Amino acid sequence: MSAPRIGCIAWGSLLWDPRTLPLAAPFVHDGPMLPIEFSRVALDGRVTLVIDPEAAPVRTFWAPLTVDSLAAGIAELARREGITAERVADWIGVVGRPGFDCAAVASERVAPATRAAIAGWLAERPLDAVLWTALPSRGSDGRFARPDCDELIAQLESLSASARERAEQYIRRAPAMLRTPNRLRFEAVFGWTAQDGSEGDRRGEH
Repeated sequence: MSAPRIGCIAWGSLLWDPRTLPLAAPFVHDGPMLPIEFSRVALDGRVTLVIDPEAAPVRTFWAPLTVDSLAAGIAELARREGITAERVADWIGVVGRPGFDCAAVASERVAPATRAAIAGWLAERPLDAVLWTALPSRGSDGRFARPDCDELIAQLESLSASARERAEQYIRRAPAMLRTPNRLRFEAVFGWTAQDGSEGDRRGEH
């Protein structure tokens, strides 16, 4: 039996820092349209991109993985993202094409609209299943709730110099075509425009 064809959807740091994620080919700008926004405060204080049901849909990226099973793909993505075993079922999203059984590992937290968008996209790709990082929005107080942009700006302003530099780097390196409302505010307040040669510039034509 041949190995299943597993893909990975990305929109943030996986694009420029995949680390040991076993990519079979580079990420290309041909992923599903998903609602993406800077809506999560990471443990190190950065404000990161996540699927946000209140955001406008944008084109994401995807790449095939070199793995011999769906479980192996999930384990590799969880390792890259630092997701613990008890959180994998919630924070790794999975959609399979009809007839490919992934019900045992599919997160029930994924919004129906997100699942439908990914399933529709998957139907036109040479994949059996696709994975993505399904981290929820989180505010500066640690609650899993969507923070407003004023809260995020205050969070970024409160960071130490080194932490603020890391936060700036993340926002600048995010794909240039992700012109989300929060990003526009960050540019206006901090001047953190997209880097020349960011993933959006380099791979947006693929």
